[in-house]
Amino acid sequence: MQPLPPDTIVFRTVTPARRAPEAHVENLVDQVSKDRYKRCLTHLVDLPTRHSLQPGFLEAAVWARGQLEQLGYLAAQTDIRVGSSLQRSQNVVADRTGNGPDPRGVVVVAAHLDSINLAGGPLAPAPGADDNGSGAAGLLEIAEVLAGHQAAHDLRVVLFGGEEEGLFGSRQYVAALSPTERGRIRAVINMDMIATKNTVNRSVLLEGAPLSQGLIDELATAAGTYTSLTVQTSLRPFNSDHVPFIDASIPAVLTIEGADGANEHVHTDGDTLAHIDYDLAMQIVRMNVGTIASALADAAL
Repeated sequence: MQPLPPDTIVFRTVTPARRAPEAHVENLVDQVSKDRYKRCLTHLVDLPTRHSLQPGFLEAAVWARGQLEQLGYLAAQTDIRVGSSLQRSQNVVADRTGNGPDPRGVVVVAAHLDSINLAGGPLAPAPGADDNGSGAAGLLEIAEVLAGHQAAHDLRVVLFGGEEEGLFGSRQYVAALSPTERGRIRAVINMDMIATKNTVNRSVLLEGAPLSQGLIDELATAAGTYTSLTVQTSLRPFNSDHVPFIDASIPAVLTIEGADGANEHVHTDGDTLAHIDYDLAMQIVRMNVGTIASALADAAL
Protein backbone atom coordinates (compact mmCIF):
# COMPACT_ATOMS: atom_id res chain seq x y z
CA MET A 1 0.00 0.00 0.00
CA GLN A 2 1.16 3.55 -0.77
CA PRO A 3 -0.39 6.83 0.45
CA LEU A 4 -1.45 8.98 -2.50
CA PRO A 5 -1.41 12.77 -2.63
CA PRO A 6 -4.76 14.46 -3.37
CA ASP A 7 -5.88 14.33 -7.02
CA THR A 8 -3.30 11.67 -7.91
CA ILE A 9 -4.28 9.45 -10.85
CA VAL A 10 -3.29 5.83 -10.22
CA PHE A 11 -4.00 4.69 -13.77
CA ARG A 12 -5.91 5.79 -16.84
CA THR A 13 -7.92 3.67 -19.23
CA VAL A 14 -6.96 4.82 -22.71
CA THR A 15 -8.14 4.19 -26.24
CA PRO A 16 -4.97 2.97 -27.93
CA ALA A 17 -4.00 4.22 -31.35
CA ARG A 18 -4.18 1.68 -34.12
CA ARG A 19 -1.85 1.67 -37.10
CA ALA A 20 -1.87 -0.49 -40.20
CA PRO A 21 -0.10 -3.75 -39.28
CA GLU A 22 3.43 -4.14 -40.62
CA ALA A 23 3.57 -7.44 -42.49
CA HIS A 24 6.84 -8.68 -40.97
CA VAL A 25 5.72 -7.72 -37.44
CA GLU A 26 2.29 -9.27 -37.90
CA ASN A 27 3.96 -12.47 -39.09
CA LEU A 28 5.93 -12.65 -35.84
CA VAL A 29 2.90 -11.81 -33.70
CA ASP A 30 0.94 -14.60 -35.37
CA GLN A 31 3.64 -17.13 -34.42
CA VAL A 32 2.79 -16.81 -30.72
CA SER A 33 1.65 -20.29 -29.64
CA LYS A 34 -0.81 -21.00 -26.84
CA ASP A 35 0.17 -24.68 -26.82
CA ARG A 36 3.87 -23.92 -26.34
CA TYR A 37 3.03 -21.39 -23.65
CA LYS A 38 0.85 -23.90 -21.79
CA ARG A 39 3.59 -26.54 -21.83
CA CYS A 40 6.15 -24.09 -20.49
CA LEU A 41 3.89 -22.70 -17.77
CA THR A 42 2.84 -26.19 -16.69
CA HIS A 43 6.48 -27.25 -16.36
CA LEU A 44 7.22 -24.31 -14.06
CA VAL A 45 4.10 -24.77 -11.94
CA ASP A 46 4.81 -28.48 -11.48
CA LEU A 47 7.80 -27.57 -9.30
CA PRO A 48 6.64 -27.47 -5.63
CA THR A 49 8.12 -24.00 -5.17
CA ARG A 50 10.42 -21.67 -7.06
CA HIS A 51 11.37 -19.78 -3.91
CA SER A 52 14.63 -18.00 -4.70
CA LEU A 53 16.64 -19.91 -2.10
CA GLN A 54 15.19 -23.38 -2.65
CA PRO A 55 16.34 -26.16 -5.03
CA GLY A 56 13.23 -25.78 -7.19
CA PHE A 57 14.38 -22.33 -8.26
CA LEU A 58 17.76 -23.64 -9.41
CA GLU A 59 16.00 -26.44 -11.27
CA ALA A 60 13.81 -23.88 -13.04
CA ALA A 61 16.82 -21.69 -13.87
CA VAL A 62 18.83 -24.58 -15.32
CA TRP A 63 15.82 -25.68 -17.38
CA ALA A 64 15.14 -22.16 -18.68
CA ARG A 65 18.78 -21.66 -19.61
CA GLY A 66 18.68 -24.95 -21.53
CA GLN A 67 15.56 -23.88 -23.40
CA LEU A 68 17.22 -20.63 -24.44
CA GLU A 69 20.43 -22.34 -25.52
CA GLN A 70 18.44 -24.77 -27.67
CA LEU A 71 16.96 -21.72 -29.42
CA GLY A 72 20.45 -20.44 -30.23
CA TYR A 73 20.80 -17.79 -27.51
CA LEU A 74 24.08 -17.28 -25.67
CA ALA A 75 22.84 -17.91 -22.11
CA ALA A 76 24.39 -17.82 -18.65
CA GLN A 77 23.38 -18.09 -15.00
CA THR A 78 24.82 -15.41 -12.72
CA ASP A 79 24.82 -15.51 -8.93
CA ILE A 80 22.98 -12.89 -6.89
CA ARG A 81 22.63 -12.25 -3.16
CA VAL A 82 19.16 -12.28 -1.64
CA GLY A 83 19.06 -10.00 1.40
CA SER A 84 21.46 -10.93 4.16
CA SER A 85 21.29 -14.64 3.38
CA LEU A 86 24.57 -16.44 2.82
CA GLN A 87 22.78 -18.51 0.17
CA ARG A 88 22.83 -17.39 -3.41
CA SER A 89 20.12 -17.24 -6.03
CA GLN A 90 20.57 -16.57 -9.73
CA ASN A 91 19.60 -14.57 -12.76
CA VAL A 92 19.40 -16.19 -16.19
CA VAL A 93 20.63 -13.86 -18.95
CA ALA A 94 20.52 -14.73 -22.65
CA ASP A 95 21.52 -12.73 -25.72
CA ARG A 96 20.86 -12.82 -29.42
CA THR A 97 23.09 -10.52 -31.49
CA GLY A 98 21.58 -8.26 -34.13
CA ASN A 99 23.02 -7.82 -37.59
CA GLY A 100 23.13 -4.02 -37.68
CA PRO A 101 26.32 -1.97 -37.66
CA ASP A 102 28.00 -0.86 -34.45
CA PRO A 103 27.04 0.73 -32.21
CA ARG A 104 23.97 -1.48 -31.85
CA GLY A 105 21.33 -0.98 -29.21
CA VAL A 106 19.79 -3.70 -27.09
CA VAL A 107 16.17 -4.41 -26.21
CA VAL A 108 15.69 -6.12 -22.84
CA VAL A 109 12.77 -8.42 -22.08
CA ALA A 110 12.47 -9.35 -18.40
CA ALA A 111 10.41 -11.43 -15.99
CA HIS A 112 11.06 -12.87 -12.56
CA LEU A 113 11.35 -16.62 -12.28
CA ASP A 114 10.82 -17.01 -8.54
CA SER A 115 7.61 -17.66 -6.62
CA ILE A 116 6.71 -17.31 -2.93
CA ASN A 117 4.19 -18.38 -0.30
CA LEU A 118 4.22 -15.52 2.19
CA ALA A 119 2.16 -17.23 4.88
CA GLY A 120 3.76 -20.66 4.58
CA GLY A 121 7.43 -19.72 4.32
CA PRO A 122 10.26 -20.84 2.01
CA LEU A 123 9.42 -24.56 2.05
CA ALA A 124 5.67 -24.20 1.55
CA PRO A 125 3.99 -24.95 -1.79
CA ALA A 126 4.26 -21.92 -4.08
CA PRO A 127 3.16 -22.88 -7.59
CA GLY A 128 3.31 -19.25 -8.71
CA ALA A 129 1.23 -19.86 -11.82
CA ASP A 130 0.35 -16.21 -12.36
CA ASP A 131 3.09 -14.69 -10.19
CA ASN A 132 5.20 -15.20 -12.08
CA GLY A 133 5.13 -18.40 -14.06
CA SER A 134 2.90 -16.52 -16.48
CA GLY A 135 5.51 -13.84 -17.18
CA ALA A 136 8.43 -16.27 -17.28
CA ALA A 137 6.58 -18.51 -19.75
CA GLY A 138 5.72 -15.40 -21.77
CA LEU A 139 9.40 -14.44 -21.92
CA LEU A 140 10.36 -17.89 -23.17
CA GLU A 141 7.60 -17.76 -25.79
CA ILE A 142 8.87 -14.38 -26.99
CA ALA A 143 12.40 -15.81 -27.16
CA GLU A 144 11.07 -18.70 -29.27
CA VAL A 145 9.23 -16.42 -31.70
CA LEU A 146 12.20 -14.08 -32.15
CA ALA A 147 14.92 -16.76 -32.24
CA GLY A 148 15.19 -16.73 -36.02
CA HIS A 149 14.26 -13.08 -36.57
CA GLN A 150 16.89 -10.99 -38.33
CA ALA A 151 17.04 -7.62 -36.56
CA ALA A 152 19.31 -4.61 -36.48
CA HIS A 153 19.69 -4.48 -32.70
CA ASP A 154 20.49 -7.03 -30.01
CA LEU A 155 17.84 -8.87 -27.99
CA ARG A 156 18.47 -9.75 -24.35
CA VAL A 157 16.10 -11.78 -22.20
CA VAL A 158 16.55 -11.88 -18.42
CA LEU A 159 14.85 -14.09 -15.85
CA PHE A 160 15.43 -12.58 -12.42
CA GLY A 161 15.73 -14.28 -9.06
CA GLY A 162 15.06 -12.63 -5.73
CA GLU A 163 12.18 -10.49 -6.96
CA GLU A 164 9.73 -11.53 -4.28
CA GLU A 165 12.21 -10.77 -1.49
CA GLY A 166 12.89 -7.23 -2.75
CA LEU A 167 13.92 -6.98 -6.43
CA PHE A 168 17.39 -8.28 -5.59
CA GLY A 169 18.08 -9.83 -8.99
CA SER A 170 17.11 -6.80 -11.04
CA ARG A 171 18.75 -4.30 -8.68
CA GLN A 172 22.06 -6.15 -8.80
CA TYR A 173 21.80 -6.63 -12.56
CA VAL A 174 21.28 -2.90 -13.19
CA ALA A 175 23.99 -1.92 -10.69
CA ALA A 176 26.50 -4.10 -12.56
CA LEU A 177 25.83 -2.51 -15.96
CA SER A 178 28.65 -0.37 -17.30
CA PRO A 179 27.81 3.15 -18.51
CA THR A 180 28.24 1.91 -22.09
CA GLU A 181 25.81 -0.98 -21.56
CA ARG A 182 23.26 1.31 -19.90
CA GLY A 183 23.49 3.65 -22.87
CA ARG A 184 22.84 0.81 -25.32
CA ILE A 185 19.44 -0.12 -23.85
CA ARG A 186 16.65 1.11 -26.11
CA ALA A 187 13.77 -0.31 -24.10
CA VAL A 188 12.99 -2.67 -21.21
CA ILE A 189 9.71 -4.62 -21.21
CA ASN A 190 8.97 -6.45 -17.96
CA MET A 191 6.25 -9.12 -17.64
CA ASP A 192 4.85 -9.85 -14.19
CA MET A 193 1.42 -11.49 -13.69
CA ILE A 194 -0.01 -11.53 -17.22
CA ALA A 195 -2.60 -14.30 -17.04
CA THR A 196 -5.47 -13.69 -14.61
CA LYS A 197 -8.59 -11.91 -15.84
CA ASN A 198 -9.66 -9.47 -13.12
CA THR A 199 -11.90 -7.26 -15.25
CA VAL A 200 -14.92 -7.83 -17.48
CA ASN A 201 -12.82 -7.29 -20.60
CA ARG A 202 -9.30 -8.66 -20.96
CA SER A 203 -7.06 -5.77 -19.94
CA VAL A 204 -3.43 -4.86 -19.50
CA LEU A 205 -1.80 -2.22 -17.32
CA LEU A 206 1.25 -0.48 -18.81
CA GLU A 207 3.16 0.94 -15.85
CA GLY A 208 6.22 3.12 -16.18
CA ALA A 209 7.46 6.63 -15.45
CA PRO A 210 7.54 9.87 -17.47
CA LEU A 211 10.79 8.75 -19.12
CA SER A 212 8.93 5.61 -20.26
CA GLN A 213 6.07 7.46 -21.96
CA GLY A 214 7.32 6.79 -25.49
CA LEU A 215 7.56 3.06 -24.78
CA ILE A 216 4.12 3.07 -23.14
CA ASP A 217 2.73 4.70 -26.29
CA GLU A 218 4.38 2.05 -28.49
CA LEU A 219 2.97 -0.76 -26.36
CA ALA A 220 -0.50 0.78 -26.40
CA THR A 221 -0.36 1.12 -30.19
CA ALA A 222 0.74 -2.51 -30.53
CA ALA A 223 -2.17 -3.51 -28.28
CA GLY A 224 -4.56 -1.57 -30.51
CA THR A 225 -3.05 -3.01 -33.67
CA TYR A 226 -2.52 -6.68 -32.82
CA THR A 227 -4.90 -7.40 -29.89
CA SER A 228 -8.31 -6.59 -28.45
CA LEU A 229 -6.94 -5.63 -25.03
CA THR A 230 -8.35 -2.84 -22.92
CA VAL A 231 -5.36 -0.67 -22.04
CA GLN A 232 -4.66 1.01 -18.71
CA THR A 233 -1.60 3.22 -18.18
CA SER A 234 0.20 4.48 -15.08
CA LEU A 235 3.24 6.69 -14.50
CA ARG A 236 3.68 5.50 -10.90
CA PRO A 237 6.20 2.60 -11.05
CA PHE A 238 5.89 0.23 -8.10
CA ASN A 239 7.46 -2.98 -6.86
CA SER A 240 8.50 -5.04 -9.87
CA ASP A 241 11.66 -5.49 -11.90
CA HIS A 242 11.11 -2.45 -14.14
CA VAL A 243 11.75 -0.15 -11.15
CA PRO A 244 15.57 -0.52 -10.90
CA PHE A 245 15.87 0.33 -14.62
CA ILE A 246 13.70 3.42 -14.19
CA ASP A 247 15.76 4.42 -11.14
CA ALA A 248 18.81 4.27 -13.44
CA SER A 249 17.04 6.51 -16.02
CA ILE A 250 16.48 3.64 -18.44
CA PRO A 251 13.05 3.56 -20.15
CA ALA A 252 11.20 0.54 -18.78
CA VAL A 253 7.56 -0.55 -18.65
CA LEU A 254 5.78 -3.23 -16.66
CA THR A 255 3.15 -5.13 -18.62
CA ILE A 256 0.75 -6.68 -16.12
CA GLU A 257 -2.85 -7.89 -16.08
CA GLY A 258 -5.38 -5.11 -15.56
CA ALA A 259 -6.62 -4.55 -11.99
CA ASP A 260 -3.86 -6.83 -10.70
CA GLY A 261 -4.60 -5.79 -7.11
CA ALA A 262 -7.86 -7.75 -7.31
CA ASN A 263 -5.95 -11.04 -7.69
CA GLU A 264 -6.07 -12.63 -4.23
CA HIS A 265 -4.32 -15.87 -5.17
CA VAL A 266 -0.78 -14.56 -5.61
CA HIS A 267 1.83 -15.32 -2.94
CA THR A 268 -0.22 -18.31 -1.73
CA ASP A 269 -0.54 -22.00 -2.51
CA GLY A 270 -3.69 -21.08 -4.43
CA ASP A 271 -1.83 -19.40 -7.32
CA THR A 272 -2.50 -22.37 -9.60
CA LEU A 273 -3.29 -23.08 -13.23
CA ALA A 274 -7.00 -23.08 -12.33
CA HIS A 275 -6.93 -19.28 -12.35
CA ILE A 276 -5.00 -18.81 -15.59
CA ASP A 277 -6.69 -17.14 -18.57
CA TYR A 278 -4.53 -18.28 -21.48
CA ASP A 279 -6.22 -15.96 -23.95
CA LEU A 280 -5.30 -12.94 -21.82
CA ALA A 281 -1.70 -14.13 -21.62
CA MET A 282 -1.56 -14.62 -25.39
CA GLN A 283 -2.90 -11.11 -26.01
CA ILE A 284 -0.25 -9.55 -23.76
CA VAL A 285 2.52 -11.63 -25.34
CA ARG A 286 1.30 -10.62 -28.81
CA MET A 287 1.40 -6.94 -27.79
CA ASN A 288 4.92 -7.35 -26.47
CA VAL A 289 6.17 -9.22 -29.55
CA GLY A 290 4.83 -6.45 -31.78
CA THR A 291 6.57 -3.78 -29.71
CA ILE A 292 9.85 -5.66 -29.40
CA ALA A 293 10.01 -6.40 -33.13
CA SER A 294 9.62 -2.69 -33.89
CA ALA A 295 12.19 -1.73 -31.24
CA LEU A 296 14.72 -4.18 -32.70
CA ALA A 297 14.44 -2.48 -36.08
CA ASP A 298 16.79 0.32 -37.01
CA ALA A 299 14.23 3.10 -36.61
CA ALA A 300 14.36 5.30 -33.51
CA LEU A 301 11.74 4.65 -30.85
